[in-house]
Amino acid sequence: MKAFYWQVVIASIVTLAYLQYINFDMLAHWIILLFLGLLFVMWLFSYIYNRKSFFQVLYLMELLAYFTKEMFVATFQVVREVLSRKWRIEAGMIAVPMDVKTDLEITILASLISLTPGTLSVEVSEDKTFLFVHAMYIPGGDADRVKTEIKNGFERRVLRVFH
Repeated sequence: MKAFYWQVVIASIVTLAYLQYINFDMLAHWIILLFLGLLFVMWLFSYIYNRKSFFQVLYLMELLAYFTKEMFVATFQVVREVLSRKWRIEAGMIAVPMDVKTDLEITILASLISLTPGTLSVEVSEDKTFLFVHAMYIPGGDADRVKTEIKNGFERRVLRVFH
């Protein structure tokens, strides 16, 4: 309890120091900033008490940044396809072998793939070892390249967040 007290005190000090530079007129802004400051300080304190959770937050931010990058790249790829006269789509179904095992990890992986334009998670195999993905772009029919991109991209980062 004593550590939590100091976390609140440090978060309040950080919030007040920040407010010296920003003019917040509404009480809601103060409360939100205090809450975010408290979360930040608790995250920093987690380095002392539980380093695994400290780094999991960093890995989660890395996953979100990677997803954002992939979202923009795929969006521009789909927009280019829609606006061009030449047909470049080489679609197909791919069975991606999965290293993720829990239902939560599989759900997050499948959701990230489905949220990326041009790909869609269709089904998970009965034994949870394969994820069937419909991909809009399989360059030169090379399904192994798409599998490698998924495994080294989304799946590796999802595993880092949870393990």
